[in-house]
Amino acid sequence: MGVVTLTGVRKTFGRLDVIKNVDLHVPAGSFTVFVGPSGCGKSTLLRLIAGLEDISAGTLTIGDRVVNDVPPAKRGVAMVFQSYALYPHMTVYQNMAFGLKLAGNDRAAIDRRVREASRILQIDPLLERKPKQLSGGQRQRVAIGRAITREPAVFLFDEPLSNLDAALRVQTRLELAKLHRDLGATMIYVTHDQVEAMTLADQIVVLRAGRVEQIGPPMTLYHRPCNRFVAEFIGSPKMNAVSCVLEAADGAGTRVRVPGCDRAVAPAVQASSGLAIGGLVTLGIRPEHVLIAANGAAPQASTRLDGKIAVVERLGGQTVFHVDTPAGPLMVLADGGTLGSVGDTIPLCLPDTACHVFDQDGQALTRM
Repeated sequence: MGVVTLTGVRKTFGRLDVIKNVDLHVPAGSFTVFVGPSGCGKSTLLRLIAGLEDISAGTLTIGDRVVNDVPPAKRGVAMVFQSYALYPHMTVYQNMAFGLKLAGNDRAAIDRRVREASRILQIDPLLERKPKQLSGGQRQRVAIGRAITREPAVFLFDEPLSNLDAALRVQTRLELAKLHRDLGATMIYVTHDQVEAMTLADQIVVLRAGRVEQIGPPMTLYHRPCNRFVAEFIGSPKMNAVSCVLEAADGAGTRVRVPGCDRAVAPAVQASSGLAIGGLVTLGIRPEHVLIAANGAAPQASTRLDGKIAVVERLGGQTVFHVDTPAGPLMVLADGGTLGSVGDTIPLCLPDTACHVFDQDGQALTRM
């Protein structure tokens, strides 16, 4: 079974703690994505699972085996790296078969596995070519095919799409999602691209400075981030954050006063007794949830805030307005046909139900 469990896992290099007491459960057959900024420890964590780095403390279990001291080749994992790592003098067939030959598999078994993998990845016509005759996307599929032939319990991917151009990244991402459905295998995937994380994952693990900030399904992290870091990392464009004053936190709900707004914002969050009335908090709202007021009138249960357009980004089907307001700069993600030019005054609405509130430590108040 491809269940992976980490309990209190740490990795240190000298006095430097890189991975700090990580507890994680990866269910069998799931697609789990490690995401976070550069240097957060996501690739190191993947290498610990692969056995390419030694665990300093804690326990790593794959299936029902503790594998802390098991060499990489005997862990039942296969890893696909950022670089394709194909042998240039070998054909595609030979590259995919090489690991099986080293493991002592017979010729018939090797041929069966290679041809099955090539069928799944639709690279049958490429089997007699050498890597230099392939495109970047084809080389990546060969690298994935080499992993498939090993029939591992767990697939590990370390930013496998980062060397591809934008269009090919999208295509290969779709192929990976289909591959996961077809194989039903456990996959653990590292990326710094939160769009990849959102579109591929069953569960996302958000890392910062070697610690797990939050684990959950993509839409849970999108709608209910546990803190400001997760809220701003998940979602594109990132969440707006506005400094404001806590006006009330009682049985009637939570209300915050945002500079320039015509009324107090009443986010759908639970009141917290630990917050001081009159103290500073942060209001968060995603650019796609900021509305442009029709005819200048704010809908019910929303707050009006006027601003001046500073930058317009036309993306075709969508337009991003960067708006200067009394509360600070806000991004607004609108329909591609929305009118507006630099210098125009624009009436914005902040719907209560779309707003998040974070305390001074960046922790989110629980959404109702």
